[in-house]
Amino acid sequence: MKKCLTLILASTIALTACGKDNEKASLEKDIEKLEKKNTDLKKKKEKLEKEQDKLQDKSKDLEKEINAET
Repeated sequence: MKKCLTLILASTIALTACGKDNEKASLEKDIEKLEKKNTDLKKKKEKLEKEQDKLQDKSKDLEKEINAET
């Protein structure tokens, strides 16, 4: 009986350790994906900010042009 309990306990500990290794690898992959997504979003944000600046400049130019005509 003691051998059976010891075997079950050892199996449980071994399986728990294996599960944590898999969980760690999975979390590391998730972190890499999120970091890549973060850099992509930062690039997209910079691009949109530049586009917004261009549109604001164009808007100001058009306002000046309209005011000059009137």
